[in-house]
Amino acid sequence: STSTDCARPEVFCVGLVTAFGKVDDHGLNQSAWEGAQQALAEGLVDRADFIETVDARDRAKNIRTFLEDGYDLIVTVGISMDEDTRLAADEWPAARFIGVDQPQAESRPNLAGLVFPEDQGGFLAGALAALTTNTGKVAALCEVESMPSMWRYCEGFRVGVRYANPDLRARILYKDESETGELFNDPAWGEKQALFMLEGGVDILFAAGGETARAALETAASRGAYVIGADEDMYYQLDNADFVLSSAVKQAAPGVYALIRLAVEGQFPAGERRGEYALGPYHSLERQVPPTVQERLEQIRIGLADGSIQTGVPDEP
Repeated sequence: STSTDCARPEVFCVGLVTAFGKVDDHGLNQSAWEGAQQALAEGLVDRADFIETVDARDRAKNIRTFLEDGYDLIVTVGISMDEDTRLAADEWPAARFIGVDQPQAESRPNLAGLVFPEDQGGFLAGALAALTTNTGKVAALCEVESMPSMWRYCEGFRVGVRYANPDLRARILYKDESETGELFNDPAWGEKQALFMLEGGVDILFAAGGETARAALETAASRGAYVIGADEDMYYQLDNADFVLSSAVKQAAPGVYALIRLAVEGQFPAGERRGEYALGPYHSLERQVPPTVQERLEQIRIGLADGSIQTGVPDEP
């Protein structure tokens, strides 16, 4: 940052607040911050700063810190920031807000939600699994089916596998609503179901759903199966990182950058704007993904982004 005075009308400042974690998390925070940095590097904005939230109780205060200092646009990252973002947008109508990964049930003229179609992330993961499996048996584990985002991930995986290889059928398992474990934090269930899948010959496992999914991926990787993560690059999250084939990663940077540009140009859009997914790096397993497969996966990514490939998965079950 510089000593630029954000309160001056001719100075355009962007402030980013994380729901939790740091801006170098190899995930959504980092991607969103890269979008803001690009805007700064290209001279679209005069200043860009971030606040890394340590305590969830400080989220509203962190947003207010930027607003009271005269920042023009606030980027908040993560679904758990949605209420604080909406309240701030109502209280500060002259400021503009970007809620990353925050669906917008009600439109506000100064708030844009950058949302991500989980079915496309699952579709990419399914295509990767279908094109690299050795046993012909691939699977996906997701949190409860009644959650639209989880349902879209696993159903996207299902159709992605079939799209890439019509002869394959993915095994899909959702956590039962009656399971006693905490939502997104049931590692015992994740571990148990991962073992069940591996016993059935599955050699590539995709999982979505917080710590539940992380436990499933860790269990599968510890037993030599390749795994595909969701939302963030799981290579940096698992102990057995060398078995992380890739991850379906939300690409916040281009969406945040585009919204900042529109704000600077006086064309800031209200409501939702759709972001994109991409497969993260293959890291140490790049040899398992031949160039021809990488080329096909890139074609699929482009097709999903431009609409020429449709997953056919509805928004809700």
